[in-house]
Amino acid sequence: MATKYKFDTVLADGEQIARVWTENPTFSLGDITLAKLQTKIKDLRAKRDEAETLRTQLTALSNDLNAQTAELSGIVTRARSGFRAVYGPDSTQYEQAGGTRASERKRPSKKKTPPTP
Repeated sequence: MATKYKFDTVLADGEQIARVWTENPTFSLGDITLAKLQTKIKDLRAKRDEAETLRTQLTALSNDLNAQTAELSGIVTRARSGFRAVYGPDSTQYEQAGGTRASERKRPSKKKTPPTP
């Protein structure tokens, strides 16, 4: 999900404010203290690290899922070919396995060419 705030920009700005605030200890911002600001910066970094770790795990999981999907697809194709080879291309077994029986295939039609004038 896209946000209007860039993480690196906000973090850099927050750290800049913290540095300036450290040099000016009399500065106040209502109920926000320098310690609270520094804690929020630290928490933001921790959340970003956690999000990156989860993103890495998700990428690995997604790649594993795609590999297993491709492997199973290959097995399904081989099984259908096996049913076709053993029982024939017009068999009930081949149709039950997901194939299209030869008798149910649409016959190709010749394309009509327009007469040349």
